[in-house]
Amino acid sequence: MKEEFIKLGWFIIAYLFNFGDAICTLYAVSHGHQELNPFMAWAIEVDPRFFIVVKFVIFTFAIEYIVRHAPRLLSFVAVLYTMVMTWHLFIWLNIV
Repeated sequence: MKEEFIKLGWFIIAYLFNFGDAICTLYAVSHGHQELNPFMAWAIEVDPRFFIVVKFVIFTFAIEYIVRHAPRLLSFVAVLYTMVMTWHLFIWLNIV
């Protein structure tokens, strides 16, 4: 039972920070920064709402696959998104 709560925590962190990454990315792009992922840069060019949909659909399929087939990777994904959000914070504070 405890392990399930830990997995749920990692799952929630990953989802929240994926959402935060999407919002911060759109903010950064609207202020002159560039999306480094070519596919996601194209999605932003099509329409920011399209970008959000594409990002959430891809993330949802990926995280569902991880939950079902490699749940140990949930913590890695959550830590990765924590690092991404930290990077966004540094950009917002003009530290980098």
